[in-house]
Order: sequence, then structure tokens, then C-alpha cells
Amino acid sequence: MKKLTYILIFLSGMSFFQSCLINNETDLHLNAEGKNLVTLERIETNLTGEANGSEYTFLVPIKIVGPTVADLTSDITVTIVPTDESTAVDGDMYRIVNPVITLKKSNNYLDNIEIILVTEGNTPPMDDTPEFLLYVAPVLYVDFTVTGDANVTGSGKGGTLTLNYTAPNPYAGIYDVEMRYFHPTAGGSYPPDPTDPAFNPDDPYGGVRFSQKELVAVTGRKCETTFAVWDDLCWITVNLDNTITYIVDDTWTLDVSLGNPYNAAQVTHFDPVTREIIMYYNYLGASGYRVFWEYFTPTF
Repeated sequence: MKKLTYILIFLSGMSFFQSCLINNETDLHLNAEGKNLVTLERIETNLTGEANGSEYTFLVPIKIVGPTVADLTSDITVTIVPTDESTAVDGDMYRIVNPVITLKKSNNYLDNIEIILVTEGNTPPMDDTPEFLLYVAPVLYVDFTVTGDANVTGSGKGGTLTLNYTAPNPYAGIYDVEMRYFHPTAGGSYPPDPTDPAFNPDDPYGGVRFSQKELVAVTGRKCETTFAVWDDLCWITVNLDNTITYIVDDTWTLDVSLGNPYNAAQVTHFDPVTREIIMYYNYLGASGYRVFWEYFTPTF
């Protein structure tokens, strides 16, 4: 059984921290007793893993915050307690490796809760199915009991850990990619009329380009990769009917559309026989349409 470890890293700037507290209704200055509180670095956290039988280990930061943290000297023992509101099942869906943690002055009262996400037997429904629309990810709610100093207590809000299982994605993996990039003015042949004998599909701008790309699973049908010949991210979703949904990250400021504006017969799709992903897409630049033909052939 594979075991993967993830460390959850978060921004620690004061403005971010205050925003996080306000959004989760843990406003420390309203603590009438002026006590220091044990809290997670983030009150709401997602633990995500593909439900392929692997176990994923997450390190969830925990700390003490409050008006007199600098004055504390003793070790603080914290017990992590799943609450009755939790829908995640201990042992079947997760395991807390260290349910008792000692927060120490020497480490600025910082530590990590080690949580194992168990995926065996927890496969969620595949995207685009009726079951998927009704599926709700299990949630682990935790609270804390605290000993060691009367001026330190549990926050009373605890933390929310959502167990985001993703269905195994049959489209994720390494692909050999063949790309043709047609540019109206930069050189090479251009297809304003695909019946024009002057148009040579094997003479695109920059020549026929060969590379490899990895499609990384996001959900059971959605994968992340890079857009065209650039480093901007894009997302390819193979729908139930083998059509493709294609989204390019906002870092790319021009609108990208599927299809070839000069040839309606070129339709983006997934071929269930060859397992190829066949992409035709375009965007409108200052001098005309930039047209792309991109063929993904799986290596797996």
C-alpha cells in the first residue's frame, strides 16, 4: 500500500491570520477571560487524495495564540478530540497518529497533528453521475482538551477537516503530444480555407511540435496540464459523452474557445478506442485567430 506525505504550508502574515479568524468566528479579542487559545493554523482544512487504496499523511499545524503567549513557560498538553458532529469514521476514513501533542516553549508552542487519510473503500462517485450530485465529502470536526497552564484553553471552535476523496482518474498520466500552432502573420501555412490547396497542415508556425505533457488528476474526470506552448495552467475534463470541457487559467487574459473557426468538422473530443484526447482550440489575437491542433496520445 502506498503511503504519501503532505505538509500543509500556510501564510502566516498578520492580515491573513486575522482574516482567517474572523471568517471562522474565532475573534480572540472577544475572549473575556483573556486566555490563550489552542487552535489550528487554519480553522478549515481540506485533506485531498485519490481513492486508489493509498494512504496519505497530512501534517496539520496547531499552535497557541493569545494575549500572553510570550509569558508562558510550561509545556502544554493538548488532546485532539473528534466531536460527535463528525461524519468521517475513525479508522475507516482517517487515523490521528498523535492524538496527544505537547506544545513547548522551545518550539514557540507550534507543532503538527499527523493525520492519515485512508482511501481504501472510500471511492466517491464518478463525476457526471446522479450519485456524484448527491455526494457530500465526510468531515472530521476536532476540538481540544488542554492541560499544563490555567491561562491556556481550547478555542471552543476547534477545526474542520474535510476529507476530499477523488475518484481514480483514467485520463491522468503522461502523454506524447503532437501540436500544430497556426499563426496568421508569424510564418508557416495558415488555414483560413481548409480546401485551399496552398494550405499545408504540416507547415504550421514553428513546425510540427512534439513533446510530452502530464495530465494531473483533479477529479475523476478533470485533469490539469499546461496551456498550448506556454506555462499557464489549463484544465481538461472528459465528459461522460466523450466531449471535452476546456478551461484556461485567468493568468491567460485572452478568451480561448474550442474548435477551429475555419473548419467546423474539427471537434475536440476523447476517443474511447485509442484513448487519445484530440484538441482543437483557438483565440483571437490582434492580427487574427491563432489556431491550435493538439493531439494527446497516452503512454500508459
